[in-house]
Amino acid sequence: MDVVVDDHLLLRILLEEEPADLRPPGGRILTTGLWYHRLCRAVSHHAVTGAMSRILGRADPAVAASTARAITALPEGIGLLSLRELAWPMAQLLGEGVRLNLMSMEALAAAETHGAELCLATADDNPQLLGCAAARGTPARLID
Repeated sequence: MDVVVDDHLLLRILLEEEPADLRPPGGRILTTGLWYHRLCRAVSHHAVTGAMSRILGRADPAVAASTARAITALPEGIGLLSLRELAWPMAQLLGEGVRLNLMSMEALAAAETHGAELCLATADDNPQLLGCAAARGTPARLID
């Protein structure tokens, strides 16, 4: 099964610290445009401090530099889902009564459109998104 990962997990993958239980063999990694934007914002602005910038700051300098390059030119093996594909499914979710913020709506639409599991880092615990996914039968879980 493919997985849709949040920005925290994407950073770990780019730091070559992918959790062993994240995806089955052959499963693809996908992320959303808004999660990708949030990761880029977190590592590109020195004024932005948070969990992701602290993780990158603790990495070996060579690994951190390599990761920053990988963020700006996302590796081909990571699928970046476009609003071109997700805007309509997001609108349909709203029409079905789903009430989430834009970032969560995009993530849910991405997982459902691709038949993928939604994976959030425990640091990004989102009870509303996880509850909505569970209610809709969309696989979702927190990853340490």
